[in-house]
Amino acid sequence: MHSDFTFTVDGYIPNPNPNNKMMIPYRGSTPVMQTFSPELSPPASDSSPSQSSPSQSSPSQSTHSQSSPPSDSGSIKHDLDPVKPTAIHMQTVFSSQTGEAHPSQQHSAQVWETHKAEIRRLYLEENRPLKEVMSIMRQKGFRATVRMYKSRFDKWGFSKNNSKKDVIAMLQVQRQRNAVGKRTAFHRNGKEVAIDAYLKRKGISQYDLVEPGLAEVLPENLRCLTPPPESPRTLHAPGNLSVQELILQCARDLAWNWYTPPDTPLVACAAHYRGDELRCAITDITNADWLFSVGQYERGGAMCESGFQSLHLMFQKPSIYGLVHLLITVLDASNKGIVKEIWRYLAAYSATIRADGPLARLFQGIWKYMSTHDYEEYWDFIFECTEKLMLIDETHSGLPADTLPRLYPILFIPRAYQYKTAPYRRLQSRCDFSKLIQGPMPTAIEELTVFQATELLILGNQTMWQGERVFELANTVLENTKGIAYNTDFFVYIALTSLAHYHRNQFLTSDDPVSRASNHQLSVHYLETIVSVMEGQWDPDMGYLLGELERLEHWFREAGDDEKAEAAHVRWRNALEAIPKDFVRGKQGILH
Repeated sequence: MHSDFTFTVDGYIPNPNPNNKMMIPYRGSTPVMQTFSPELSPPASDSSPSQSSPSQSSPSQSTHSQSSPPSDSGSIKHDLDPVKPTAIHMQTVFSSQTGEAHPSQQHSAQVWETHKAEIRRLYLEENRPLKEVMSIMRQKGFRATVRMYKSRFDKWGFSKNNSKKDVIAMLQVQRQRNAVGKRTAFHRNGKEVAIDAYLKRKGISQYDLVEPGLAEVLPENLRCLTPPPESPRTLHAPGNLSVQELILQCARDLAWNWYTPPDTPLVACAAHYRGDELRCAITDITNADWLFSVGQYERGGAMCESGFQSLHLMFQKPSIYGLVHLLITVLDASNKGIVKEIWRYLAAYSATIRADGPLARLFQGIWKYMSTHDYEEYWDFIFECTEKLMLIDETHSGLPADTLPRLYPILFIPRAYQYKTAPYRRLQSRCDFSKLIQGPMPTAIEELTVFQATELLILGNQTMWQGERVFELANTVLENTKGIAYNTDFFVYIALTSLAHYHRNQFLTSDDPVSRASNHQLSVHYLETIVSVMEGQWDPDMGYLLGELERLEHWFREAGDDEKAEAAHVRWRNALEAIPKDFVRGKQGILH
């Protein structure tokens, strides 16, 4: 019976049987991959080039054999005592039971793929140990080392155990589904995964695994399923305190979504939401509210219908951005009927689809509160809930890091001129720009402009557009847009309105008649530049830009220029006619 033979770079272990001479030539520190026993010849089934006999050397071996004679340090000394290996570099696959030598071989990725299904069945579906899998595959003529198998398993995602990354991905999906009332079970290789057991074994809670950057992509061997329904449960609308708690719970669950991809600047995440269907739906309802307020009922009705057709996406594509956007919309709306229909619709829809998650309970709770209180009480309650959401401590609330800074751009969506300002400014005052720049600033001009425009919005609203920093940022953003090839309209709008408000503030605070006149002229110049860009066209995604014409009319009247004020009013009335009475949203904008 032959024993296994193992050798290292630093030395070798002679075969205990002196009759079996093992010749292992060295060249410097590199071992020649040529191992054989003079008493054994390779089995007939191992005649592939990678398993050739000693007399059939590979090209690399031939190169070694033609090199200079080995040095003393590389020569073989048969009289050495056995050396205990400290770092195994190579090992022959030599069976002490069968006497067959099976040298390890490298297989191409294509060869591995031809055996993938069989290996998966044995290792994962039948749950066989790796050694047993290797033995079965050897009988089928496929040989590889343990290290080769494990390396290939990593590439294939073949795993029988929970990894931290897998658990985070599963928790992320689970939170999203929980928010809309979907029960969730995970199966790996056909068997249910016990996430709680992993957390208990590690001694952690699910909120210790706060990694918002992970995408909602489960490994190949993991599947997310909805388990069979349990006994029906009666859903009761929560009380006032419970509604506030539900807003936090929903925010915590919905913050784990694809709007926070890895290595993405914080404020850029709002750009992902800008292209979302749910954002378009809420924006349409907002535009409808404004159109109703200025007497454009036919156009407002078309916008409202479009928005409600997609409002169910609150359940199908839930996100914290959509939740906060909706809360701000209902706070800003002037049409009480639209606000009531929003909550009535969402409460009824959740009941129709039998959703029983936090989001469904929240909408039904808000609808119940609105139905049992007057509108002012309802408005104060929603505002308080929204403000508390912007003030929560992320560290101890289970929210992913930087959740709140990512929401800041939502608070600065353009608003109609006649809407109340004080509550909006109060929410904007909760924004802390320093939280947006904790990491390195981006160098690409597009991303840098997003940061600068966001700082301008925060700083301008918090200082009432005073200070040289506002003036500097506005001009910088405006200059940056010249180097950006696309999607600059919103940045131009931010910069021009900031300059208009900056000079108007100078006009209002100056006692010098010359300075007042100069700043008034500059303020209306920038405002007219804005409205001239959109006059005669309609872009519902840019907010109520027609409201800037109303602002322009007010500023002229404020300066005592009634003639120009009347002219601005006429321009506003004419611009309303550019709004379509019926429209369909398309991927590239509005389809008339």
